[in-house]
Order: sequence, then structure tokens, then C-alpha cells
Amino acid sequence: MRVLFLFLLWCVLNMTGCGYLQYQTTDQGEFGGKLEVRWIEPNSFLFIPAEKDPFYFSRKKDGRRIQPKAMYTDGGSIPQIIWSVPGYSPWGYAPAYIIHDWIFVAHHCQDPVDGDFSFHESATILSEGIKTMMENGAAPKSYFNHYTISQAVKSKIAEGYWHKPSYMEQGKCKVIPDKFLVQPTLITIIDGAQLNLIQK
Repeated sequence: MRVLFLFLLWCVLNMTGCGYLQYQTTDQGEFGGKLEVRWIEPNSFLFIPAEKDPFYFSRKKDGRRIQPKAMYTDGGSIPQIIWSVPGYSPWGYAPAYIIHDWIFVAHHCQDPVDGDFSFHESATILSEGIKTMMENGAAPKSYFNHYTISQAVKSKIAEGYWHKPSYMEQGKCKVIPDKFLVQPTLITIIDGAQLNLIQK
């Protein structure tokens, strides 16, 4: 039992140290616009770009602005068993998750604007998004959460999803039905500039 305790303690300390280093070396970007996610049915949500003030994320590295288009999303792909753990809700870092989801969709659907990102860049951009939220006060600062989520999205499992046959080949790059764009059942809005959660 003592050996197990020491091993677990070593793991925690090691991740904490690595987490601090990764956090400090991750760029902080900028969110802007309004983020709208509409409930379609259980476990099915739809991201809709705001017509007048579309949601975006700008990177510090090159100033590139990533502006997602309409897409289906589930927020963060977090195992349900840990949803109750602080910071591990599928919507805990929603702005960063939406940007990451869009990069995956853009890659698979060969989007002419954002379809050129690599798998490694997709993981880096999620890390930048989460750090941006933490630095802006939109989410509690946690080196541990930042590190563990960042490591998860660059794992071999995540990379496997990146290299799966494209959504286009599977027939999943579909036009969003007008009934969802015009008459949403429920709208949740996140102001990207201030990152304050509002419900209508």
C-alpha cells in the first residue's frame, strides 16, 4: 500500500510539474464574437455562427483567425464517468472545444479555409484556447486540467480519429437543415469577448 501511495504521489507531482511547464510555454490567444450552441435532441447539439457577431479564435503565433461554420458538436469528448470532476464537463471549456471540433470537421470535410491544419496543430490550438479562458478569468486556472486535457487530445487514440476516413467519404458532411437554423429548440449563448454564460 505504501509503495502504491508513493507511486501515485510521484505521478501527481510529475504531472503538476509538467503541467506548469506546458502552461507557461503555451500561447494565449483571443476569443471574440458570440458562441451559439443549439440543443437538437439528447446528446446532439448544433453550433450556429452568429450572423452579426460570429464567434472566432485568433492565435498569437501568426494572428490567424479561426471562425467555425455551422456544425454538429458534443462539446468536449470527455468520458461521462468523470463529468462531475471540476473542469471535465463536456462544456467546461466550451469555446476551446468548439474551435477544436471545427478544426476536425474542417479537416475531414476539406474546408477551403481551415482544412489545412495538422493534427498536432489541432491539439496545440485547443491548449491555447483553454489557457486563454483561464487567463481571462472565464475558467479557473488549473495547470493539471490544462495538461491532462492537452495530453488527451494529442494521444494516439485522438490521432486515430483524425486519420479515420473523412466525413465526406462517409457522407457525413451534410448541409444543416433549415428547421434547425431558423427555429432552435433552445439557445445557449457564450459571448466570446467576455466569455460570460447567458441562457435564453
